[in-house]
Amino acid sequence: MRTARALVAALAVGLTLTACGTTDEAADAPSEADAAETVEAQPVTVTDARGQEVTLPDGPAERVVALEWNQAEMVTTLGVDLVGMSDPAGYESWVGTGAPLRTEPEDVGVRQEPSIEAVADLEPDLIIGASGSVPEEAMEQMERIAPVVVMGSADVADPLGAVRDEFTTVATLLGKETQAEEVLTELDQTLTDNAEKIDAAGLAGAPVVLTSPYAEGANLTIRMHGPRTAVQTVAAEMGLAAAWEDPGDDAFGLSYTDLEGLTELSEDTRFLYWGNDGDEQDVVEAEMAGNPLWDGLPFVEDGQVHRAAVGIWAYGGPASMIAWSDDLVQTLGA
Repeated sequence: MRTARALVAALAVGLTLTACGTTDEAADAPSEADAAETVEAQPVTVTDARGQEVTLPDGPAERVVALEWNQAEMVTTLGVDLVGMSDPAGYESWVGTGAPLRTEPEDVGVRQEPSIEAVADLEPDLIIGASGSVPEEAMEQMERIAPVVVMGSADVADPLGAVRDEFTTVATLLGKETQAEEVLTELDQTLTDNAEKIDAAGLAGAPVVLTSPYAEGANLTIRMHGPRTAVQTVAAEMGLAAAWEDPGDDAFGLSYTDLEGLTELSEDTRFLYWGNDGDEQDVVEAEMAGNPLWDGLPFVEDGQVHRAAVGIWAYGGPASMIAWSDDLVQTLGA
């Protein structure tokens, strides 16, 4: 493709000079090889979450292996089809609504336990993941295969800012800066449009929370996405309030509670729980419904319990945040 472009450019120069009658100058026009030289890709260098400078010596990456779903989503959103990734089946179940895969990348193992052999067989020119994607003892082996870029997991101080910054970095690695700007503009416009829908529906200031209940034997735990998570920040940008005010951990802004802890939620809470069509059971229906404490919660009695974010990754990039914003509008009936 680059050679073709160079040839067209060289021919155009020759034709232009001939038309002007300057045959001597035309003879000095750059050759096809010289033109190709001028469009040769330049090395790309970024600083990753480890504080390390990582260089792609041959220019933007084309053969990419993603070791985490967040980075897989971003690469896919930017129009590059992965040659390999961790757990593609899980990706389709948890992330595929917001950013479906267009091809069938090779499975290189589970997240945080990649197969070095499987990655090496794909001959990538970039391996990208998040902190912890590559076990420390395997990092040196991975870096012998291809440049490894480690992205940050989240930033509770500025969740959406972190999403934008990471997406921009991925775009730089792929040479897709223009496409990244278009996606980020779409994100901003989606939040603005959906804020207007929330306001028009009289839902401005309504308290919402995205939860993830799970059962381990007789123990029920509910993961709460608090005000420092990306999903709750999206809700705030749309004019909704945080029903769960606990700041959560410093990694993702998450905290955990049980049924009794839900009594802290206000009566007008919109209780959203993360759905996944790949789950064997709906934990709310199977483990929580019928419990007197749950059934007696005001928002349960008012029918403000909603299965939401199905196939949308709560820890994802711009495509996931756009899908989540739209899902909020639909779920709340705005």
